[in-house]
Amino acid sequence: MPLPQLILLGIVAMVGIATLRVLRVRRGLTPLPDGRAHRLFQIGFLVVPPVVLGVFTQPPPPANQLWGLGAVPAYVAIIAVLASLMWIASQVIGEVAHGRSARLARLALAGHEGDAAHDHVNPPVTVKLAESLRVVDRANAVFPRGAAFPAVVSRAGFREDWETLDGATSALESRIADDHRLGLAVSSAATKTADDARSRLDTLRRLAGDQGQAWATA
Repeated sequence: MPLPQLILLGIVAMVGIATLRVLRVRRGLTPLPDGRAHRLFQIGFLVVPPVVLGVFTQPPPPANQLWGLGAVPAYVAIIAVLASLMWIASQVIGEVAHGRSARLARLALAGHEGDAAHDHVNPPVTVKLAESLRVVDRANAVFPRGAAFPAVVSRAGFREDWETLDGATSALESRIADDHRLGLAVSSAATKTADDARSRLDTLRRLAGDQGQAWATA
């Protein structure tokens, strides 16, 4: 199978992965399927595309071979290179930008929203951060994950629940920022919890605005 076709296929596949990560997180899910589903997803992602491409572009193989299977090792190598380049790009973005758009870009490129300046250390959670984490987790648990997530914007008491989570998340973000200003490394558990909650808050507010809730567009 021609190398340019495999490179183009790899680029299309990684763009698809980046898009999928963002869409899943906006629905309140993990960036990619986890557990056993994650393993099956990986196998399908690395094997199915070159086989399908071979079916449409290559002549029928001998009876004891599968279409496109011989291209799988080269395709896997291309994916590995592209994934490495995307990870490097996410680290660069993490060094120069820290806003919501930067978090989404890092999520799309690397599958997480972590701050590159602090990814190399993972200290334990401090007592103050642990207290904030408990409050955020409790407020975040009110909003389900999965298919039921978008529907919560229509239920009674949604705005109050949203404001409770927003306040708890802001407090956690403030404590994380205080530690950073002091030059202290912050546990990834704290930053991931804050990023997850803020991402869900942004998505919920956008959904509420789409439904015509005036407060969400103010």
